[in-house]
Amino acid sequence: MRETTTPSSISAKVRYLNSEWRGREELAEIGSRETRRANTSFREVTIEDARPLAQRGALDLDTTGFVITRHRSALGDFHDDVGIRRTYYPEIESVITRLTGADRVVFLGHQVRTENPKSFNDAYARFIHNDYGVGRTRELSEAALAAQGVALEVGRRWEYAWYNTWQPVDREVQKNPLTLIDATSVAEADLVEYLYTGFGVPSRSTMATFNPAHRFYYFPRMQTDEVIVIKQLDSRSGRATQCPHTSFDDATSAPDALGRRNVEVRMICAFAEDL
Repeated sequence: MRETTTPSSISAKVRYLNSEWRGREELAEIGSRETRRANTSFREVTIEDARPLAQRGALDLDTTGFVITRHRSALGDFHDDVGIRRTYYPEIESVITRLTGADRVVFLGHQVRTENPKSFNDAYARFIHNDYGVGRTRELSEAALAAQGVALEVGRRWEYAWYNTWQPVDREVQKNPLTLIDATSVAEADLVEYLYTGFGVPSRSTMATFNPAHRFYYFPRMQTDEVIVIKQLDSRSGRATQCPHTSFDDATSAPDALGRRNVEVRMICAFAEDL
């Protein structure tokens, strides 16, 4: 692949949920290319290089809603589902504990995406979204922990935050990178719940509707030892709660750029407070 220089910002089209869904009791459903096209629309946005902010320490999970960190995995094959759970999960637990100070980390699952998806759910996400519904963080957390058979220590008050990690595998990201919206630029009214049906059973998730105030960032040419951590939910007040994100087509990618491959892990972090 020919070497390319990285501009400080690029223009790209991203899919927002159609504004007609704001304020409606009925929820949009997305779980196929057809329903995605019917319920979303492209908007041209400017996407800034986030690396200068990261170098200045200007990114924070509780403000911007995302950070980037270094981690070189000992796992050689990310197409080995058992290996991911056995080797990669404990590695990510260490990363998340270091970044958040969580007392417990409970994994909800993972996804490996490649340039050859087997289904809509395996494909790159091509619309701005968060993975979970708006609010109800405590209720969702306690139900998810109970479903996993996790019992937290009694006699303490527990707060919860949900995170995703996003890491390239096999090679650097040459095309279809991830872009994230700075959580400080997202108004509560911008976020609208919808039903994601890609798993077969509808589940409540969140999408963003267009707001020109949104500030988009990405990390050009991400390497396999880099990890993005994304805030998804948080029961604690005064902190970022959701960080909308999506894949996008990078027009600056070389014509012979290789398809993107990455692993995503979803987890709940529990934080203990003495009563």
